[in-house]
Amino acid sequence: SINAQLKWDIINPKRIPEIASARDSFEKSKFSYSIILRDLKLEAKKRYFNLQKANEEIKVANKSIESSKIGLRDAEIRFESGIGTKLEVLEAKTQLARDQQLLNIKLGEQKIGQRSLAEILHLPEDVTPLIGSKTKVLGIWDLSLEDSIIAAYDSRKELDSILLDISINNSNANAALAVGQPKLSIVNTSTSSFAKGELNQISPNTSNTSSSFSNTIGLNATWFVFDGGKSKSLYKYNKSKAKEAKLNFGLSRARIRKEVEEVFFRLESAKLNITASYTEVLSARESLRLAKLRYKSGITTQREVVNNQRDLTDSEVRYIISVTSYNNLLADLSRQTAMDNIKPCDIKVNQ
Repeated sequence: SINAQLKWDIINPKRIPEIASARDSFEKSKFSYSIILRDLKLEAKKRYFNLQKANEEIKVANKSIESSKIGLRDAEIRFESGIGTKLEVLEAKTQLARDQQLLNIKLGEQKIGQRSLAEILHLPEDVTPLIGSKTKVLGIWDLSLEDSIIAAYDSRKELDSILLDISINNSNANAALAVGQPKLSIVNTSTSSFAKGELNQISPNTSNTSSSFSNTIGLNATWFVFDGGKSKSLYKYNKSKAKEAKLNFGLSRARIRKEVEEVFFRLESAKLNITASYTEVLSARESLRLAKLRYKSGITTQREVVNNQRDLTDSEVRYIISVTSYNNLLADLSRQTAMDNIKPCDIKVNQ
């Protein structure tokens, strides 16, 4: 025997709000994916810049070691010739040891940065990413603060997701209220059976066959006249959630504006730091050159050369850090606004 039933709701007050809620939930999931993807790209850029910074700092440490070795050799020659003192040799050795420590630290940071970048790029364990590019300013942000904030408002999927929360909660409220409304369904039931032989017979005729078929069409009506106030309570609950989402929308706009302003102002400060740190590098480089000339002329001591060399190393590291911080903020602002308004800058520098 076969029994089949087909049922279709002619009147179902829950259908439209449930479909609307499901559609909005699907759109919200796509927004969530877009948000995660943007954050992933931003994190990958920052890890790239940090590895780039570690590579440049290793170059600075190696140059400082070479300079320290030359200074130590000169101090030893002067000491053997009776011109210099043992103190100058010790100071040169101390500076060489400090530069070696700096190199060891930066080599460790480089390995950490390589594995960190490999992790976010999902590279195999036996693959190590290498970066050949140098740390340099990517460009200049080509939007004003207000234009950046407006772009952030228009592009941030978090705001669109909150708007969908409002719509979803309103749809859920309507669906909850529809539970107490009448529901009308059309039902078609088909039954078919086939039998062979006879039942309750002493000598049954096994060749005897019988069959039957029936089809019934009817209407079913359902109406929960009283549900203890459950549907009305759910309606109020979802409406309150919609109001909460509206308040969250205003708070999110304020938070987005604050984030864009902070990154924008920090970017301006980082830009000034690049200029200041590069000026410091040029001054420290010239001071070291003059100190070496004074030392070879016997006017000053090894202490002045060591101090100036340390200042040059520190200033070069600070310059690399300032450029990396600027690039990170530039990438962060691009993520905040979902725009790539980075104007290339052509800076002529006399090396």
